Amino acid sequence: MRRAAAWAVGAGLVGVAWGVAAFTPADDASEAPFPVSVAVGERGEGRNVAITVEDIRRAANVSAEGWSAKGNWVVVDLDAAAVTSESGTALRLITLETAGRIFSASERPESLAAQPLAVGIPRSGSVAFELPDDIEGGDAVLTFGLSTDPRLDSLIVLQVDLDEIEVQTDAELRPTGWAQR
Repeated sequence: MRRAAAWAVGAGLVGVAWGVAAFTPADDASEAPFPVSVAVGERGEGRNVAITVEDIRRAANVSAEGWSAKGNWVVVDLDAAAVTSESGTALRLITLETAGRIFSASERPESLAAQPLAVGIPRSGSVAFELPDDIEGGDAVLTFGLSTDPRLDSLIVLQVDLDEIEVQTDAELRPTGWAQR
């Protein structure tokens, strides 16, 4: 009888240990960013940034104010504004993750990337991602943030199906300026 009780207590302790391990947060959970999921046309607001993705386009050739390049491009038109403070408010984290790889917004064309944001007055513009030719479609995640180190900060996140976006021959980036709304 004592042996059966010892086995039962031992099995119970193993079960409790498994439960504790299953519900214990990961080591980096205390510094994880706070994702704010949005859809195209929907305003997402984080700690100190508000973003509305107006449109997502794909093109074989993009241009912006005298600059152009051929390739496999994803162009994102958006409005962005600071929420509480203008200090340090510029989109410095703009990524597109697809096919297990993360791509940063291109720095070649003039874009909304790293432009200072104002409180309550949205800036309008585009950002562009140049993808390798082997990426033709699939699921992707767009991420926008104020810092290249997003720990303990909010991120605006948008799920995208690249297969649903028709590839155009040409696309022009919107000029960066104040939003008209």
